[in-house]
Amino acid sequence: MPALTKEQEAAIDATLHAPGTLLEMREEVIAFEENHAPHHKGVKYQVYPNGPQTLVDLFSFPKATGNLDNPFLVYEDKRYTFREADEEASALGSALINDFGVKTLDRVCIVSKNRPEYAIGVMASTSVGATCVPMNSWWKTKELEYGLDNSGTKIVLCDLDRYKLLVPILDKLTNLEKVILFDDANAGSVEPHPKLLMYKDVVSKRRGDAMPPLTAGKDDNALIMYTSGTTGHPKGVVLTHRSICHAITCAVAHSIRQKMMAAVKAGKTFTPEEVDPKHFAVLLNVPLFHATGLHSVFFLSFVIGRKMVMMDKWNIEQALQLIERERITNFTGVPTMVLDMMNHPNFKKYDTSSLEAVGGGGAAPPSTMVKDVQSNFKSAAPLQGFGMTETNALTCLNDGDTYAERPTSCGRATPSMQIAIWDDNDKPLPAGQKGNVMVKGAANLKEYWRKPEATADTMTADGWLRTGDVGHIDEGGYLHLGGRTKEIIIRGGENISCVAVEDGVYQHPGVAECAAIPVPHPTLGEEVGIVVFPKNGAKLTLEEIVAKCEDLAKFECPTHLYIWSEQLPRGATGKIVKREIRQIIEDNKILSEQQKNPKSKL
Repeated sequence: MPALTKEQEAAIDATLHAPGTLLEMREEVIAFEENHAPHHKGVKYQVYPNGPQTLVDLFSFPKATGNLDNPFLVYEDKRYTFREADEEASALGSALINDFGVKTLDRVCIVSKNRPEYAIGVMASTSVGATCVPMNSWWKTKELEYGLDNSGTKIVLCDLDRYKLLVPILDKLTNLEKVILFDDANAGSVEPHPKLLMYKDVVSKRRGDAMPPLTAGKDDNALIMYTSGTTGHPKGVVLTHRSICHAITCAVAHSIRQKMMAAVKAGKTFTPEEVDPKHFAVLLNVPLFHATGLHSVFFLSFVIGRKMVMMDKWNIEQALQLIERERITNFTGVPTMVLDMMNHPNFKKYDTSSLEAVGGGGAAPPSTMVKDVQSNFKSAAPLQGFGMTETNALTCLNDGDTYAERPTSCGRATPSMQIAIWDDNDKPLPAGQKGNVMVKGAANLKEYWRKPEATADTMTADGWLRTGDVGHIDEGGYLHLGGRTKEIIIRGGENISCVAVEDGVYQHPGVAECAAIPVPHPTLGEEVGIVVFPKNGAKLTLEEIVAKCEDLAKFECPTHLYIWSEQLPRGATGKIVKREIRQIIEDNKILSEQQKNPKSKL
C-alpha cells in the first residue's frame, strides 16, 4: 500500500485536532506552582485542553459514556463492574481523608502483587488529591525502607508477603502512620502492631460514602514511580495528573489517526466505528508498578470502557486459558511474554482467535515478531511501542501496516509528542544518523523526587528529556533504537541498575574490581553479566558471588560471570570503561563461565 503524502497526512491531522473536538491541540506553558522545575519554566507544550486533565476526569469516563455497569475487573473468582470499583474506591478515599487525615499531596504507597485492592488503592488515593506511590513488589526490606523513607510515605497499602518485609522497619519509618493490609486467609496469624489495620475493616466502615472532592490541581503530583537508573538508589519519577492524562489521550489520538490513515490509503472516507465497549478485554499480565501495566492497561481501560483481566504473576498456560475464557482482545507485555505463548507446547490447544492486538514494549523485540504474530494469531495485529516511566509510557507506537513495513522500528511519536536525535554536543542530527534519543512533550515527568541534580542531568533547559537511549529516525519519522547510554540492564522489561549490581558483587571479599554488563538473551532481551578481576588470584564462582548479593532482588542477581585476568580497562579519568570491556568480549568472542558450561548457570 503506497505511503501517504505530506499533504494527506497534514489534512488528517487538521481533521483529528480540529478546534472544539476532544483532540484539539493548543500550545501552552505549563506553570507549576513550585519553583523547582526550571526545565519547564516558560517552555511551551502542545496540550489537549478538551481532554481529561486529572485522573478524576479519567475515572469518570465510564459514567460519562454510560458504561458504569460494564465489566471492569476480573481476578480469579472476583468480578467488578466499573460502578462496583468506583464505590469501593469511594469508601477507601473517604477513609483516607476522614479516618487517617490524608491531605493534598500526602504520599500513599501501594506495594503488592497485582490484585483488585491495588487498582482500588490507585483510584482512591489519586482521586482525593494524595500522591500515589506504586512501589516495586520485588524489592526486599532494604529497598523498601529507602523508597518509603525517600518518598515520605504516610499510608501504606500492601499484601501479606510485603507486610512481612515491612515488619522490621515499621518503627524506624517516622513518617509512616498506618499500614493497611489487604485481605488474606493467613492475615489472622499476623502479630498486632499499632500501625496495622485490615483493609476490609477500613473499607467496611465507609461503605456508601461519596468520594471526597479532589483537592489537587491538574499540574500537581499524582504519582511517584521509582525506576532504576545509573545511580545506586532508584529515582522517584514525579508524574502529574495532566501528564498522565496527556499520555493516555496521545494513545487514543494515535489509534484514531492510524484508522484515518488506513481509510485514506484505501480510498475510503473515515467514519468512527460504533463498537460496544464490552467487546474489548485486555490482559493485565505485567505488574501495576510498571508504567506498562498502570498506564497502557489500567488507565487506558477507563477511556475505552473495556474489561481488564488481572494476573498476579506471569504464567504462560494461565495466560492462554484466560485469553480463551475471557475472550481477550488486547495483549500488552514485554516481547518475551509473546514469545513464551507462541513457543508453549500447548499453544495450539487454546482458542486465541479473540485477540486483535498483540505486542507491547519494555524491551526490543526481534525483527521476526511481526511475521510470528501474524502466523500464530488468527486475527491479531502486531504492535510495538517505546516509552519510559519518565514519559508516562506512551511515546512512540507502531502497529498495523506501518509495523509490517518497518519491523525494526518502535514507531513514530504519538500526536503532540516530539522525538529527536542529538549528538553528544546537543546538536540535532538529520534523518538516518545515529545519536541520542530525545523526547519532548506534556507527558514528560515533572521532576525526579527530591533529586534536583538528577533532574537537571536528564532534562534540558527547554524541556527535552534525555532518554539514555541511542538510535536514529528514518525519513518517515520512525524511531529505530540501537542501544543505550545509561548504565542500566533491561531484563524482560525490568530496569536493573548496574551500580546496584556492582555494589552487591563487591560484598564478596575475593572481588578486586567488577563491572556489570548486559548479556544478550533470546527472549528476555538482556541478562545480568558481571565481569570480575579477582583479588590476589582468588578462585571465584557465580554461586559464591550471588550468595553475597543479599540486598539484590532475585531478578537483579548476575547470571553470567566473566573472569578478567588483569585490571579492568580504564579511561583518562580512571573510570572503568564498560564500552571497551564489551567490545573486547564481542571481538574475541569471549564466553562467560555459564556460556561455556550451560549446566553451571543458576
